[in-house]
Amino acid sequence: MNYGKYQKTFSLSVPVERAWQAFTDAKDLEAWLTGTVEETDVRPGGRIAWAADDYGQLVWDIVEADPPNKLVYKEGPGILPVETDVTVTFEETESGTRITVTQAGFGEGEDWGSHLDSVGLGWVQTLAALDLYLRTGVRYDRFFTFQSGLGMMTEDWLAGPVVVSVDDGAFAAKAGIQPGDIILKLGSAPVFGRTDLWLLTREHPVGKEIEVVYARGSEVLTARAALTDPT
Repeated sequence: MNYGKYQKTFSLSVPVERAWQAFTDAKDLEAWLTGTVEETDVRPGGRIAWAADDYGQLVWDIVEADPPNKLVYKEGPGILPVETDVTVTFEETESGTRITVTQAGFGEGEDWGSHLDSVGLGWVQTLAALDLYLRTGVRYDRFFTFQSGLGMMTEDWLAGPVVVSVDDGAFAAKAGIQPGDIILKLGSAPVFGRTDLWLLTREHPVGKEIEVVYARGSEVLTARAALTDPT
């Protein structure tokens, strides 16, 4: 598996100029990425910057801007631990616009698989907000809604999310979870993938005690611990 980059191609039912605007206009960006955009200078050397929030300050440093065909920017460390390079291309089609997003610059090796999985799922869920907004005009944040965290990085396997790393003092560590464990159940719901983990942390606040069931080798283990901070 190539852990160096994430790529997704999708279509929007709007003209290419409108799709470009959605990625570069402050009000449009606030509609599907939320937060407050403080600066929009869409030219090489310029940047798009959001006000700092619980996840830090998001900044896109513009490398290339060829409206309405191509946007290239660098996204600094924050949500991710490293700087990444993002390329967005816009192609006119009979029904609207075909867009390809490529995010590169991740480390190599299995330890980076969980970061790449998170980026992919994050793009899918934020792009859902973009499509909803462009189709209906509705602004509704469904992504930045985490109330708590589990304190572990996971990678989706067919068997379920396997733990890659555990943060000291967080929920997973308190529940005795270790790298290599496979999460089977959280609360009363079975777990099949990372989306199930995210759903629980969006529903329950910090301090809520949750039961977790996980597999370690041929054993099935059960524990309880309090949910911790999402950051």
